[in-house]
Amino acid sequence: MPWKQTGHPTVQKQRERWVVRVPGIDTETGRRQPRQLGTFRSRRAAQSAATSFAASGDIASDRGTVARLVDRWVAGKIDVSNKTRQQYQWAAGHIKTGLGGIRADQVERDDIARWLEGLAAEGRLSRRSIQIIRMVLRAALDDAVAIGELRRNPAARVAMPRQVSKPAPERDTEVWTESQIQRFFETIRGHRWEGPLRLAVLYGLRRSELLGLRWAAVSLRKGAVRIERGVVDVAGRPEWSDGKNERSRRTIPIDDETAAALTSHRRLQAMERLAAGPQWEDNDLVLATRAGRVVSPRNFDTTFARLVAKADVPRLSSHGLRHTAATHMVRHASDIGEIRAAADILGHSPDMLMKTYAHVLPESARTVTEKIAKRGSTRPSG
Repeated sequence: MPWKQTGHPTVQKQRERWVVRVPGIDTETGRRQPRQLGTFRSRRAAQSAATSFAASGDIASDRGTVARLVDRWVAGKIDVSNKTRQQYQWAAGHIKTGLGGIRADQVERDDIARWLEGLAAEGRLSRRSIQIIRMVLRAALDDAVAIGELRRNPAARVAMPRQVSKPAPERDTEVWTESQIQRFFETIRGHRWEGPLRLAVLYGLRRSELLGLRWAAVSLRKGAVRIERGVVDVAGRPEWSDGKNERSRRTIPIDDETAAALTSHRRLQAMERLAAGPQWEDNDLVLATRAGRVVSPRNFDTTFARLVAKADVPRLSSHGLRHTAATHMVRHASDIGEIRAAADILGHSPDMLMKTYAHVLPESARTVTEKIAKRGSTRPSG
């Protein structure tokens, strides 16, 4: 932002700290834009710093402030999805509001700890949100240490606040039972999303994968579905995304009944296409609006929640659908080979599947796992 100083540094008391600010304007908009240069424990230290800033002329630049380091770190994260970058930018906004004007070489561990405690006490942010903010701050300061701008990272040993005022959201159930799955299927029979929802419930597609599935990736004759891309929510808008990793891009064999449900779904969609006429958007999507457009993640969640309530089954998130599918796949596996096949269907690594769902492993698989662990143990036996 083009910025020009319009006055001398001033010292003001803010809560228990003394803040040094300098007046200025945004030269593009003409708006007044004071700049915070640092916070200090005593008035004398703040006045001394204000004098030094004025003498050095190092006011018009925000180089070295926490805000500058955080912005630089976020801008450098080019290897992440748009959704992840949006999350980092959100966290950076909170950091810049709270600590941004402080020079990074002056911020202390206690400053960061008190600020995080304040966020926790306000009751606006969840524990998970505060964890993300702390992670971004730590990473940005670590980056500054790595390139020699800081000698140490003051956030490195700052723990999470013990108490967070905002209560944790009411947890949805994690897994539907088989009878609940059947009740849901009975409820959605004839619904325009019956085929795609059956695919999600039984095969554990991620919400993004279901919304991004194209007919070109579905072979009803062979009974196979190829997962390649997804649709995610970025700033309230649906956006295309590549698979999370190479394992996520996979081909899933489907059963005859699910293939039949998708066949019926395709016929219904053809009728919707005729009804829409020139308003139809040909995106080749399996799950689409009545005009062929992408279904936003939010709209999917709303419709799904309405169907869940109608079926009178426990509330379940879209991730819970995946968790349900994985749990039942593992529970009904007869050997390690079938567990490996389940991992391939879900796009998981076998190791992660075994660790996450060990509590539902069949006895035969559990026995093999125990033997593997025993062979790999470095502890002396007996």
